[in-house]
Amino acid sequence: MLALPSALIKKSWKFFFLALILSAIGILIPLIVFGMSTFMAPEWKDECHHGWLDCFHLGKLALTPLVLWACVAMYALDIYRVKNRTRTWIVLGVFLGAIISSLCFVFGVVCHGGWGWNDPFTWFLVAPFYVAVWYSIRTYQLIRATELPLYAYLGALLGSLPFWIGAVVWSRKTFEGLTERPPNACFVVTAASRGHETLVGPFVDILHHGRQHRVNRQLLTFWQFEELWRSRAPGGHAAFRRIYNICGPTLAQHITSPWIADLAYLVLKPLEILARRLVSR
Repeated sequence: MLALPSALIKKSWKFFFLALILSAIGILIPLIVFGMSTFMAPEWKDECHHGWLDCFHLGKLALTPLVLWACVAMYALDIYRVKNRTRTWIVLGVFLGAIISSLCFVFGVVCHGGWGWNDPFTWFLVAPFYVAVWYSIRTYQLIRATELPLYAYLGALLGSLPFWIGAVVWSRKTFEGLTERPPNACFVVTAASRGHETLVGPFVDILHHGRQHRVNRQLLTFWQFEELWRSRAPGGHAAFRRIYNICGPTLAQHITSPWIADLAYLVLKPLEILARRLVSR
């Protein structure tokens, strides 16, 4: 859809496909990554190796108006290709986009640069990297092509300051609200363990994170797998946890009888076997 307006004006299929690609890599993918990266925020304080700064994954949502401004400016510049490409709002929008994407990339490298390519968050750094390069090049070109005074850029920075303050406050509030212990609620697996003991058993009593639990082998396996996942790929684990904490309780509420629990236990059995193999490596 983003490619249609400019393609209709140019009346060119070639320009349509070019605009389609630019819309995807320049607008849609960066916005999707910006939104999805919020799931990478830590869920407990011991995961925050840089204190509240690690919660900037979520706090940066306060920058959304600036991000949208930058995207609209880039759309007008490189996709719609307006005639007057040095309009003030376009120049300053691309300028702020370069700053935001560059800082988001630096944040990712500083906080998570030690992760390997097997961690999904490493791939999330690709988008802010190429966006930062793209916007920075465009900013340099626009600064040379326009006669905007220095105070215009300073004014844009000062105008964006409340959003940055909001991002910091949001990040700190998120950090303060985190628990001291890691969340280990396996909602669906726990509900599945309430089936008939002849099928889902046997059960054992274990001490887990300072609390006594009576668990079956399936739940214990998933706990062990989650500990492994958290240590090997904390970003991917945090993203999964945020989604699971939303969906898991809803799914578990539908396991209302021992027979349904038996069925859930059997459905989870292949995942349990796979998790046990990964843990035993």
